Amino acid sequence: MLSEADDYLIHQTFEPMRFAGSSDRRYYDRYFFTGHNSDETMFFMLGMGCYPNLGVIDAFASISIGDTQVTTRGSRELGTNRMDTMGVGPIDLNVIEGLRRIRVKSESDKHAIRFNLLWEGAAPAFEEPPLFQRREGRMIEQGIRFIQSGTWEGYIEVDGTRFDLDGVTSLGARDHAWGVRSIGFEREPKGILQAKKLNEARTPLWIWSPMQFDDYTIHYSLSEYASGEREICHVRKISSFDQGGEVEDLSGAEHDLIFDKETREMQAGSKVSFIDSDGERRTVTLYPMRRTYLRAGTGYGGPDPWRHGKYMGEHWEDTVRFDLTDNDVTALIGPTHVLCRMEMDNSKVGYGTFETQVYGAFPRYGFDS
Repeated sequence: MLSEADDYLIHQTFEPMRFAGSSDRRYYDRYFFTGHNSDETMFFMLGMGCYPNLGVIDAFASISIGDTQVTTRGSRELGTNRMDTMGVGPIDLNVIEGLRRIRVKSESDKHAIRFNLLWEGAAPAFEEPPLFQRREGRMIEQGIRFIQSGTWEGYIEVDGTRFDLDGVTSLGARDHAWGVRSIGFEREPKGILQAKKLNEARTPLWIWSPMQFDDYTIHYSLSEYASGEREICHVRKISSFDQGGEVEDLSGAEHDLIFDKETREMQAGSKVSFIDSDGERRTVTLYPMRRTYLRAGTGYGGPDPWRHGKYMGEHWEDTVRFDLTDNDVTALIGPTHVLCRMEMDNSKVGYGTFETQVYGAFPRYGFDS
């Protein structure tokens, strides 16, 4: 059961606040946000995470505009107060009202990106099923994450180009996750998992998408093997606060995606479907407007040497840039968050990120290796 306290970076375990204790170096507590103006002009991601067993807190802001993705990031020593989420490089985060309102800003003149943004939840936050995976006796991941759709108000600026966000058509989604997970951390010494290649056993198809419509959000999450077997398959319908804030579990998740054969990027006309609460199958057709890459200097991996939780000294900050017209670059900084216009077959139109990637062989979509 979530409470307002769960919106702070103070979790002790993979469960909410009242439970305690993990010494795993990979223990983390992290915010992740996406945002846009419901058009193709720009798409941004923000994040902040703390790593109590590494003594580090870090943050990033990344925006795709034109043919470029620009990322400003920062890191500092965590100190003794995990409630202090200010001055992480140039980035401040302040929880104004747990599970409802958060302000994130970075107004330093030292970097290409400047912003002062207020996040406000449009629908209740809801928990995804807990993550749990153990191999060769070792915990690979054990955690939990909650999701929320909402609006942005304020401004974001990159290289002097300013975008104003109105709190109405400026939409986005966020998650807040905590527990033990390896994604984004520095690589560990080779051991039994690497020797037996158990770390390579993953599902080749991944989809994660909060689809934000006027009065509800559809959250679609799927992880599938080439055989069709699914490791994760969750579809939820979350009505807005104005409509009562009900969270419903849906069923019947299916996908019919279109991928570029060279880049593996999802293309216009891709579809997902599910059985709605009235028993009818609903189909959503996706029309990409802009792509933002998860590993473009944000600490999640890729060509940049910075990783989440990496000790960078008492205080560190910088900015990096990526050319989105270069396929050799984008191949290294996926998976892709694709900002889409989402047209449902009941005439509703929504917007949101559609994070998807096909790794390795997936014959259904024409990938043999």
